[in-house]
Amino acid sequence: MRHFRLSLLTTLIGTFVLSNAVFAAAFQLYELGTPIVGTAAVGQAAVAEDASISYFNPAGMELLQRSQFMLGSQLLLPYTNFSKNSSTTISGNNGGNAAALTPGMNLYYVYSYSPRLKLGISFTSPYGGSLSYNDGWVGRYVVQDATFYTINLNPSIAYRFNDWAAVGVGASLEYMNLQETVALPIIKLIDGQAKISVANYAPGFNLGVMFTPYQSTKIGVAYRSQVNHHLHGNTTFLRINANPTTSTRMVMPQNAILSLAQDFNQFTLLGELGWSNWSSMHDTILTVANFSAVTPLNWNNTYRVGMGLQYRFDPCFLIQAGASYDSSPTSSSHRLPDLPMDRQIRVGAGVIYKIIQHVALGASYEYWNLGNANINNASSDGVLSGSYSRNYANTFQVSMNVEA
Repeated sequence: MRHFRLSLLTTLIGTFVLSNAVFAAAFQLYELGTPIVGTAAVGQAAVAEDASISYFNPAGMELLQRSQFMLGSQLLLPYTNFSKNSSTTISGNNGGNAAALTPGMNLYYVYSYSPRLKLGISFTSPYGGSLSYNDGWVGRYVVQDATFYTINLNPSIAYRFNDWAAVGVGASLEYMNLQETVALPIIKLIDGQAKISVANYAPGFNLGVMFTPYQSTKIGVAYRSQVNHHLHGNTTFLRINANPTTSTRMVMPQNAILSLAQDFNQFTLLGELGWSNWSSMHDTILTVANFSAVTPLNWNNTYRVGMGLQYRFDPCFLIQAGASYDSSPTSSSHRLPDLPMDRQIRVGAGVIYKIIQHVALGASYEYWNLGNANINNASSDGVLSGSYSRNYANTFQVSMNVEA
């Protein structure tokens, strides 16, 4: 009898979690503590002025004359406020400002072995996000709290074939961690709670080419592979004595960037086109104990366009600005409040100043607008419908690049 009751409890737990929990995806971050925050990340595969190019396009390391080290930091100040509408049938409040102040630190190094051969390494967090909605909010059966981050270690190598073409390749090891809490509708007017904790390591790679057909023209193409994460961990419950194993699969999409930097005396014009394969996130398979369920996501591939401008007052002082647009990966009928992201518009400005001959400081600001992120989602718990009245972030960046 005891074994029967335990099996029944496990079945109920598995059913509750699988019918409600949807793993949060993460924002793809171009904000990695580098001065390209000041161009809204436009020109990331072509602007090779510091060690961070080892991550964005390893072939661009060939444009660096000396070994370089960069320490980059940023502070993300986001606002995410949901407002339900009259179509919502689930009880609860709007959740307040679910966003949290998020600091970040990133490291980059390029070693100039010879004029033709460069070695690099980067230590970054390219995907991440954090949400914390108020207790009793209307979307609690999808997410209450979520913290998601990746840590990417990416060594790379570049070789210059001739005066106008170079190629680079890198390998990456990525750690992913997800902590998410969801409410469970156990009985009327009383919710349970499940906390899901999973993590994983997975490999990937990146490639890049850099063309300089003229001294004033730089064309960079960068590709980063898909990373498949098979996450494992457990689920704990509030007031329920159970701790079943939990697993799921998440895909960080492959993406490609084409960047242009064209010099006109003291001005440099920047342009960018990009593509990300978010359709690889077509569903989520979540396994709790011996129970599995598939949640369709129906995400779409996204594209990116942007323009930027740099102006060099003198050899020591450069100002820059830019704007970019990324399309939405999903629609209102499939969007959920664990990733309140719509189309994205970035507008940035910044400065780079050489305080002494081989040391440059960068400081930038970026406004990042994530759209209204309309939600009109029906589930077994009811209809969740509304939009985000505030859905943006302010990014502040400071970096130091040192030439050896």
